[in-house]
Amino acid sequence: MEGEEAFLASLGGDAINDVAVQQSEDDDDDDYDPAAPSGGMSTAVTAPEQSQATLEVPEQPSRTASRTSQKQTIVGGFVAEDSDEEEEQEQTQEETKTDGALALETANTASPSVPQSPSLLPVRSQDQTPTLPVDGVSNPVPADESSNQPPNGMVVDQSAATTSAAVDPSVIESAAGSFPSAQTTSAALPAVPSAVSSVPKSRLPNDIIGQLEDRIAEDLKGDVDAWLSLVAHLKARGKFDEVRKVYGRFFEIFPSAADQWVAYARMELELDDLPRLEAIFNIALLKVQSIDLWNIYLAHIRRRNDIATDASGQGRQIVSQAYEFVINQVGQDKDSGQLWQDYIAFIKSGPGVPGGSGWQDAQKMDLLRKAYQRAVCVPMSAVTALWKEYDSFEMGLNKMTGRKFLQEKSPAYVTARSSYTALHNITQALKRGVVPQLPPHPGCAGDDEFLAQVDIWEKWISWEKEDPLVLKEEDAAALQQRILFVYRQAVMTLRFYPKIWFDAAQWCYDNSLEADGTSFLDQGLEANPESCLLAFKKADQVERTIPAEEGEDSIVSKGKAVRAPHDGVLDQLYKHIETLLAREKADLAQIEAKYDAMSPDSREGTPEPAPEDDDDNVDVNKPLTKKARREREIADRKSETLTQTRLTSKTITYVWISLMRAMRRTQGKGKPGEAIGGMRGIFKDARTRGRLLADLYVATALLEHHAYKDPAAPKIFNLGAKLFPEDENFALEHIKFLISTGDSTNARVVFETTVSRVTAKPENAHRARILFAFFHDWESKYGELSQVTKIEKRMAELYPEENLAALFSQRFGTTTIAPPPFDPCSVLLVLSPSQIRPKGVAQTVVPSIEMTEAAPLGQAGYVQSPKRPLEDSDAELPARKLLRGESPLKGAAGRRQQQRQARELGHQSTPSGPKPLPQAVFQLLSIIPPARQWNQTLFDPAKMVELIRATDMTKARVGNPAGQYA
Repeated sequence: MEGEEAFLASLGGDAINDVAVQQSEDDDDDDYDPAAPSGGMSTAVTAPEQSQATLEVPEQPSRTASRTSQKQTIVGGFVAEDSDEEEEQEQTQEETKTDGALALETANTASPSVPQSPSLLPVRSQDQTPTLPVDGVSNPVPADESSNQPPNGMVVDQSAATTSAAVDPSVIESAAGSFPSAQTTSAALPAVPSAVSSVPKSRLPNDIIGQLEDRIAEDLKGDVDAWLSLVAHLKARGKFDEVRKVYGRFFEIFPSAADQWVAYARMELELDDLPRLEAIFNIALLKVQSIDLWNIYLAHIRRRNDIATDASGQGRQIVSQAYEFVINQVGQDKDSGQLWQDYIAFIKSGPGVPGGSGWQDAQKMDLLRKAYQRAVCVPMSAVTALWKEYDSFEMGLNKMTGRKFLQEKSPAYVTARSSYTALHNITQALKRGVVPQLPPHPGCAGDDEFLAQVDIWEKWISWEKEDPLVLKEEDAAALQQRILFVYRQAVMTLRFYPKIWFDAAQWCYDNSLEADGTSFLDQGLEANPESCLLAFKKADQVERTIPAEEGEDSIVSKGKAVRAPHDGVLDQLYKHIETLLAREKADLAQIEAKYDAMSPDSREGTPEPAPEDDDDNVDVNKPLTKKARREREIADRKSETLTQTRLTSKTITYVWISLMRAMRRTQGKGKPGEAIGGMRGIFKDARTRGRLLADLYVATALLEHHAYKDPAAPKIFNLGAKLFPEDENFALEHIKFLISTGDSTNARVVFETTVSRVTAKPENAHRARILFAFFHDWESKYGELSQVTKIEKRMAELYPEENLAALFSQRFGTTTIAPPPFDPCSVLLVLSPSQIRPKGVAQTVVPSIEMTEAAPLGQAGYVQSPKRPLEDSDAELPARKLLRGESPLKGAAGRRQQQRQARELGHQSTPSGPKPLPQAVFQLLSIIPPARQWNQTLFDPAKMVELIRATDMTKARVGNPAGQYA
């Protein structure tokens, strides 16, 4: 809407001088003047020209930035590499170390021998003596008591696995430090590093590291390939210290990228840097929940605790506890079959013989039976093999008791086996452990693949909620844990998809898991600080759970708690606008530099020839000069920024509206500038920060009117009319308000004024259609016939393409006239250029020419006898002997051989279709639109012939008119 464009553009211009208004202490409603706020607030006025394609605005500091002045972090690069690829010198990096980088870089690099402190790693200690129970055997942690408890010697901060992805660098000062607690709240969301810098400096062609660093600095979240390429390049050159720094920065953005954590751990394992490997375990194990990472952890534990030379049995006890801990964490995963098999093999390797008479024999038998009975109830790929092993185990001990145990577990095994088949069919195309990606915009590259993955995750979650393992009646807690596990796996991959976080939190709240629900919301807001959906849900949960108490202090504290999530998302949205404008500035500079570097155009400065009658040779879409190409490219770039900025401004507006409504419920009407500001204080703060659309004025006026019947509502509408004089949607709401209050005279004035302004430019006439439709409907029901006829006449002049009969019939029907709805919770902002990358050649190829695949030619091989065919294993072998002519077979065998030969001859004679097109032609066909999309008017010979046939030549004028030559 051009009214919005004018207001947004006007924010960069001069503002009206502030007018200070002293508010009376008795809060008289008649004295409240929304048009004259105090506190240095400026009200923007609309500019007369509304065709600006860009927004030049002064930088406005966010709420967080205004409180504390912080340095901007700049992602540093590296100097250009020498052609002989000698040792490179690292550029001076002025960036602030991220938490993840500090945590991984300070993992005790000074000394190879690290004193072991209690940690996630149950490392064997020389001074420690095994704790033995009465029977003299080390007790493993029971499964029902250790689902969330680490083994002996492990001190794990469980909050780190469920609260935040950030890492506290102060807690990892040694390789075996305790797992950090990184709880954050939405009130203090982490600042997103700026993804835009000035025009990047030119790099040498062989400066691969610098080029990749530039790509990363430009698009932190979107250019995943640049991150991975940089890591691979540094690894190939053996610069592992630089790899660690890159990984530290990478995991600040993608803390749930399981495959990259595994690759990082394997790198440290190959380098035999065990302190850093243990630091990775402390940071990532409970947070990532990856089977591969847990397997590396178990291998490390077994390496540090050699059970072959363990005379005391303490090492075996530590390894056993580690296995129990890992199985309690990820043993229910559908891909945990190998983990269960390794665990059972470890138990079998212990001392004792199942079925023996000693205490070790009895203990080993009990451990094996318990492990088998737990494993055969899990839907996984190895469940059938484990059931066969369990059957042999029980029947080898005692057939009578074995049948009893097998009959007890048989229903659970059958259910698990069938459930795994169903689950495998659902998830066979699922990609787990990959680097999370930003959701592509609909119709852009990667949107189909992304939505397909989302659909698979949602199907898996729905499948778990249906309780296919029949756990709800017998073990409801186990069912909840399975659903929670799938949600945690889903948010790892769909980290930047807010809806999955919302669904997980909502399910937790619905099932009395308040702590888990809050954890999902906090983590989701940390990953998606610009998400209105999660911020609104967080504020709603805070408002619902904090009880209402008497006293001003409780009202103020509740208002702050409700406001915190809104402030977080507002800070990110205002920062996003600054990012968009900075990115536009950099792109425009690149465009100017590109055209300045071009050779002078020979046609530059010469007037373009006027088009002649023959329009077939004129391409109206192709600029003829370099100047025209430059101007078109600049205009397109400004238009793109204007569209994205308008969408962000509208989202900001609706966040303020949500906050204003919440503060009205929490603090009431309030008073600007006081502790209990209420809804009026929010209205003032919103106008102070700017970037608002007319929707805020409509919502505020309607709140004043419906909630308090306050006379300030008309004042707010009048203020909005001054700021948005050509906004048709605002005018429509203003007219509706005036009609609802019985002021039809002023409603007509607003209608006529707005329509006159909008239709002054013919290209904007379509915007007034919604106003004409509403007033035509209202006059038809409650006005005079003359007014109805007058409006219909004006509509016929402005919109000649409309059907007059349909317009007439609208008098007697029912119509719903409203502006298009806007949902801030479903807005998909363009946080990265990768989200709006067009579908290129590599993604989808839609050729305009239908091509049939060439049929595979049959291979002439050994023709077997119809009575004794070849074995299946010999079907693809070459001929074993030369064929010779032989007498035709008789009877049914001969007929079958003749039919087979006829089919083979027919198959070989089938044409193979046209030859494949060259790659260049194929790419061209994939780029140009198909013929069916060409909707221009073409010359139709058939219609021309029909016209000539229908022309009555006898009525043609033969003679020349008077005064004309023959």
